Amino acid sequence: MDEFLVSVSGSGFASMEIWAGMALLGVLGFVLGFALNYGSICTVIATRELVSEKRPARFIAIVECAIWAALIYAILETSPTMQRGWSPLGYMVPAAILFGIGLHVNGACVFGSVGHFGNGDSEFAFTFFGIFAVLYIESLFGLFPDQPPVSASVPFGPVLFGIALLATLVLRLGVSIKSESNFWRLTLSMGTIGTTFTILAVFAPGFSITASLGSIVSIPVAGPMTLACMFVGSLVSARFRKRQFGLKWPTINTIIWRTVGGILMGMGALLIPGGNDTLLMIGFPMGAWQAALAYMLFVATLAALIAKFGSMAKSWS
Repeated sequence: MDEFLVSVSGSGFASMEIWAGMALLGVLGFVLGFALNYGSICTVIATRELVSEKRPARFIAIVECAIWAALIYAILETSPTMQRGWSPLGYMVPAAILFGIGLHVNGACVFGSVGHFGNGDSEFAFTFFGIFAVLYIESLFGLFPDQPPVSASVPFGPVLFGIALLATLVLRLGVSIKSESNFWRLTLSMGTIGTTFTILAVFAPGFSITASLGSIVSIPVAGPMTLACMFVGSLVSARFRKRQFGLKWPTINTIIWRTVGGILMGMGALLIPGGNDTLLMIGFPMGAWQAALAYMLFVATLAALIAKFGSMAKSWS
């Protein structure tokens, strides 16, 4: 994640350019967090609406976000990059199922947890503590062998991705015209998330929210700063929407649930490797079948759990 800063400093630029690079990452992180809260986008919310209410619009919007990312990669002629290569199926399949269980226990995905935190739901900070604990323990003991980064160019050009994006917008409009009132809010949010996430990944190859947590352990500079700005952006978005901000203190029960959910999500993301943000915004644009398989498995697990036990997850905008 700090490769961008290293490359800037290594080229002999003055400290002003280094600070400008850090400021750019911070601004992008802020905008990303703002959009995550503004659109209340979350895989758990989208899956619950699909399973319990037969409303697919928010799930289509998630796919739309991935297409936006692929379009930006294609325009910039840059290849999406994973920090670590894909795990064998023997690890990936149970990891995806474990990640799906973690989503249900936590009540939100990685994107949704950032959004919830902005709303003042402070217990979701423990989700990230759980994820961080898993990444820290793994880095401390080296439980898994290092895998080299993997990169692949996007499979199509900007024109085809533009057509796919337009088709997705038309489809979402068609299914939401009678039941949804936030079409333009989701459209703006998905475009912003897809664009800012991708630009961050271009400046810092392999960027993801979970990777930012991991970089706290390794090189505590750009990753944590971007993550902090993301949380601030989410807080500002909530303040902008509600014209007020109220912090909700966690209970022992919610602390336990969010921490356990974060641990399960962290274990799944470590073994896949990658959380829903990595799969959607990096794996899908590079056309990786592993990303499609892992995403379908944890969504199917989540859907089965919601159908059986229900879910309290709901959009806030």
